[in-house]
Parts: sequence; C-alpha cells; structure tokens
Amino acid sequence: MSEDIIHYSDSRAYPTIGVILLGGISDKTKRIPMHTSAGFAYRGLEKDIWVDTKVMVNRGKPFGDLNGEEVQYSDTRRSPFVILNHYREKIFNHLNVKEEAALSFRSTNVGILSGSSDAGAAAMGSCIEGMAGGIEDNEKFENELRSISESVGRSLKGGLTVTWADGKSARTERILDPDAFRDYVIIGCSFDIQRKPSDRIHENAVTSPDYPKRIESTANKARELVQLAENRDIKGIFELSHIDTREYHRLNESVGVRIITPEMRNLMDMVDEDRKETWMTYIVTGGSNVFVITERKNMKEVAARYRNHCDSQTLLTVAEGAKIISSSYP
Repeated sequence: MSEDIIHYSDSRAYPTIGVILLGGISDKTKRIPMHTSAGFAYRGLEKDIWVDTKVMVNRGKPFGDLNGEEVQYSDTRRSPFVILNHYREKIFNHLNVKEEAALSFRSTNVGILSGSSDAGAAAMGSCIEGMAGGIEDNEKFENELRSISESVGRSLKGGLTVTWADGKSARTERILDPDAFRDYVIIGCSFDIQRKPSDRIHENAVTSPDYPKRIESTANKARELVQLAENRDIKGIFELSHIDTREYHRLNESVGVRIITPEMRNLMDMVDEDRKETWMTYIVTGGSNVFVITERKNMKEVAARYRNHCDSQTLLTVAEGAKIISSSYP
C-alpha cells in the first residue's frame, strides 16, 4: 500500500434513513431504483455518526481501505475504482498532475446505525467533484455513484429528499432543509440481529403481484410529501413514513422476506399504542433498527419508555449533505 501522496481530498457525509422505502433496482451494477422513494440524511445528537472518505492521487499502485480493511483493486462492476478511474483524466488535468500516478481511497465509518453505503458513495462523490474542479452533469454523476449505493442522492444532498425514478433513470431533489426538523428527534432503537442483505430485498420485492401497485403508491406518496414539505408539516411527513413502513413490510413479507423480528414488532406495537397519547411515529427500513420519531420536548420521556425494549439507543437528527472538510489544493 503506497502512502506517497501528491494530492488529496477528504470529505464527510452522513448516512440515511428512508421515508418512502425502496425495494427493487434495475440490476446489480447500475442499481437504478425501480420506483420513486424518499429519505433523509442523519447525524448523532450526542455521538459522532458519519463517513469520512479521503481520495488521493498517489505515486505507485492504487489502493483502497475500508474501515482498516484492504479493498482489492478491481475495474469492474461495483468497485469504487471504476468511478475513480472514470474521472482520473479530469482530476489529473485539474490538479495539473503530469507524472505517473494512481487514484486511491480510504473510507472510515463512525457510529453508523444504517445507510453507511449511501454516505460512503456520497463522500467519495464529493471528493471527486472537488478534485475534478466541478461536475458538468450532476444527474449523470449521481447515477454513476449509484453503482456503489442506489440511494446515494439522499446523502449527497442532505436534508429531506425525493428520488424520482422509474428503473431507467433517477434524480434526487432536496425538498426540505435540516433546520426544518430542529424540533424533532429520531430515537434509533437498535437490535443485535443479522440484517437481511439489501440485494435479497430488492430481488424479491419485484416478484410480488402487488409490485405495480407499489410503484404507483410510492409516486403518489412522493407528490404528497412534496406538498407536506412546502407546508413544513413535519408531523405529516413522519405520519406518511409510518404508513409507508407498514406497506413496505407487508409487500416484503408476502414474498418471503421477513425483516421485522418479534422483538422489533413488540416495540412497534408499543409505539402504536403510546402514540394515542403522545405524538410519535416509527420507521423500519431493511435493517435491524426501529426509528422512533417524536418531538424534541418529549425526547427523554419517550427514549426512557423504550430503553429496555431494544439492545441500544442512539439519538439522531436530520443532517446536511456531503462536504469536503480538508484538501491539499485551494
């Protein structure tokens, strides 16, 4: 592994949580979503949660490092080296690199509950954009980054976003800034279980006879979400996500993919009962977390209520998009 660095860019991006949940992608390489979805980037209220990625121009051979583990070089399929190599000439021209050199990366996840691949892809994209002196076609660039993670746009843009998609093309639009969520908190209730592989979820969802209805439903919800965002109706946004969580898991369970464990279901049932008295909702994506959303003023009370019904808790809030935190060039 060569450390003879000529130039570098270091970017930070935040992981994501779905609001209108995604199930189904075009293929395992391009990973274009088959239907419209939505989500937000998140950060920790009391602990560090992010992905830091450094892209480097170095003498010698290209190398990759993910959380201290070597990433073997590959120029095929979903390898990060594919997109690095694609922008190699543009980066070298912008940085005036004349000698023989390689593009390498090092990425570190910190405290992430779910959505790490979105943040990793976004942080790498941010580095590439900075080192290349800008990107001409942002939509095309986002779709290139989807080969690393299909929901990368959420982390790239931050705040609340909608990804409009039809299996052939996709673009992400930020519809609400993080500050709009300042009076609300997401309580990440985590369970020590093995999460289902995302590819299994994507592959099975599309086999449901109800999948065309899911495509129509997500498009309708997205249009409703835009209206709720325009009205800054935060409770309405999370009520919509509560409904979508139920629909998403019904569809997955109908094709044999059961994500929600009995322990997770027990907590969800408690929230459904308690929300009759105190406003709260939940989101359950494809991982091992029940995300309970409530007003900040009720945060301590609600967190205490569920503390002994999960394996750990993390307080979260909505985060900004990916950004460069240091570099070797102006």
